[in-house]
Amino acid sequence: MKLLIFSILVFVLGILVGLPLVSAYGLTRSSHHAVCCQTPSDWGFLYEDVVLTADDGVRLYGWYIPSQNDTAVILLHGYGGDRFGSSAYARMLAAQGYGVLMYDQRATGESEGKQLTYGWLDIADVNHAVRYVQNRPDVNPQKIGVMGCSMGAEIAIASAAQNDSIQAVIADAPFHTTFRDVSPPANLEDVMNILMFPSFFKFMEWFTGSSAPMPLTEAVTQIAPRPLLIISAGTGFEQRQGDYIFSFAQEPKTVWNIPEATHCSGPTTRQQEYEERVLEFFDQALLKD
Repeated sequence: MKLLIFSILVFVLGILVGLPLVSAYGLTRSSHHAVCCQTPSDWGFLYEDVVLTADDGVRLYGWYIPSQNDTAVILLHGYGGDRFGSSAYARMLAAQGYGVLMYDQRATGESEGKQLTYGWLDIADVNHAVRYVQNRPDVNPQKIGVMGCSMGAEIAIASAAQNDSIQAVIADAPFHTTFRDVSPPANLEDVMNILMFPSFFKFMEWFTGSSAPMPLTEAVTQIAPRPLLIISAGTGFEQRQGDYIFSFAQEPKTVWNIPEATHCSGPTTRQQEYEERVLEFFDQALLKD
């Protein structure tokens, strides 16, 4: 009996403390690496090297493909990746004349930064990306969109809520930035995750030395009347999260699920339809006079 009670206590402590602690520690390690081995010129586009300087002096390195239609879209990659995580989006947009800014987020790729922060500090960094494209001679400062996948999707939503210069938002596979973003549990795995999330976010604050940002469920309410497109893949947690965040958003809003796709694989799973939907969305939002 004592062994059973001890085992239960160890299991509970593991769920409430151990797993959240290990997860938070792992998710705050930097992800610096070389960005190799192509550039937009290999895709057939002229480009310029870009350096953005964040509020705390961290330098973020990326590329800008000049606009041919007075508009620009800022692309945001997934957690721990680099600008190549946005390459499929960059190619489809640049081919239709959109200016494209893609950069390595802090502590990833070639950008500076001591640690990852679950996207929390990256939200304010988008303001510098916006100012960069606003000051471009090839861009109308009133025609700027943002698009991201996974953590990039969460950063896109949060940054648009705080920056009215962003006129359109596509969020592919957003999950959560705070405990308040987690959808109601649908199975035992969800219940286990919910048990560990409160401690996880506290450990994230501890490791990063920063506070959690505005929940996505609140941020999406501040995007309207600017249009929002949420994309999700599969039929499980990712779809439920997309639908849950979508339910808080105000019109104009659209949600699109790709059941046979895996996380962020829409551009390859349904290449033609994905491109058509993305381009139609930005055309309607940014190209109309």
